[in-house]
Formats: sequence, structure tokens, C-alpha cells
Amino acid sequence: MKLNKKLVAAAMVLGTGFAGVSAAGSTANAETFDGINTGDIEINGTIGKMDNTDPETDLPEGSDDWINITVDTATAFHTTIASDHTEIESADYSIQNNSGRGVAVYLSSLTGTPNYVTQLTVNPAAASTALVSTPAAVNLIDGGAVASMPATPWLTLANNEGRLNLVSDAADTYGSEATFHYTGTVENAPAVAESENYTLTLKFASVQADGTTIGR
Repeated sequence: MKLNKKLVAAAMVLGTGFAGVSAAGSTANAETFDGINTGDIEINGTIGKMDNTDPETDLPEGSDDWINITVDTATAFHTTIASDHTEIESADYSIQNNSGRGVAVYLSSLTGTPNYVTQLTVNPAAASTALVSTPAAVNLIDGGAVASMPATPWLTLANNEGRLNLVSDAADTYGSEATFHYTGTVENAPAVAESENYTLTLKFASVQADGTTIGR
């Protein structure tokens, strides 16, 4: 079951897109002025948001302007009657890449104070199309304390065509959507239900067209 509340993280850093700036220091359109004391540089500016769902859009590789990802952001977990309220489960939630570039998703931080929760784990579920790599389950709370988040990407999603390397990958090679859910454990659950509330912050970085370079 998916919740309807969505976060669309489109162009996480706002800015002006410049056409013709596909890579820093590119010499594809360079011209040599030999024995001439003047030279003209063409400036082609684009004002306003460009279409980051189109892989051919002329945005700088690695720019945050490529980021366009939809995430279920109102998520919840509960303890189960069968476990006498010592085990946690949840529904499945979705994360979908809408961009013309792949995206690396990091678990940046968790805020909140555990009271009854001793362990809370975020578990990626199997995607209908295989992801670039198999993401691991990560403990958000471990031993009754907020855990440190990994420095490496939690999962990598292909672009909206199912491609990561835009030159060599065929369409639908990899998944652009994944689901996740929570599991965990509780100690000394109260007789009457109480809430524990947390905020999980994700960080997104676009993957360049070569399929390996993350960010700029």
C-alpha cells in the first residue's frame, strides 16, 4: 500500500540552466584564433526550469538540476499483536526516479529519540526490474540509539528509461523505482499505544551519463 503524500525533489538546488555547457572544460566547440587579435564567444542562455526528464536536455553533467525523484514521505510502522508488540513491521513505500539521469540515494540522517524502539531497519524490497546493485538493509536505530548512516549510496536508480550508462545501456536494463519498508524490535511496549516519531533525511545525487560518476 502506498501513501498518497509525495515529495517531488525536482531541481534540489535552484539555478539557471545554461545551454551549451554539457561538461566543464569541454573543447567540442573550441576554435583556434591564430594570428588574429579578436575572438567571439557565443553565449546561449536559457532562463527558467529545463526539462530534466529528457536525457538529451543540455544541462551540465552532475548538476542537481537533474534531480527529479518522487518519494513516499508520510511513512509509518507499527508493532504486531502476534509478537506481543515486540516486533515492528510496515507497509511498502515507493521511491521513483523521474529524471533523464540516474540518481544515487543516500541515507543522510535520522532525527528523533528512541523510547521503546531498540532496533529500526529500513529494508529495500525487490524491484520488478533489477536495480543497478542490490541495496542492503540499514539499521536506523541500533541498540536503542540512533545509528550512524553509511557514507556510500543506499541505492542507485536508473533514469526514467531504465538506463544508467546512456551510451551502452539499453532501455529497461535497470530499475528506476524501488520500494522499502521497516522492520525492528521493541522492548517494554506500553499497555496503551504511544507514538515515536522520527525524520529520515535522504540525500540525492545525479549520476552522470557515463553511469559511474556521481555528482559533478
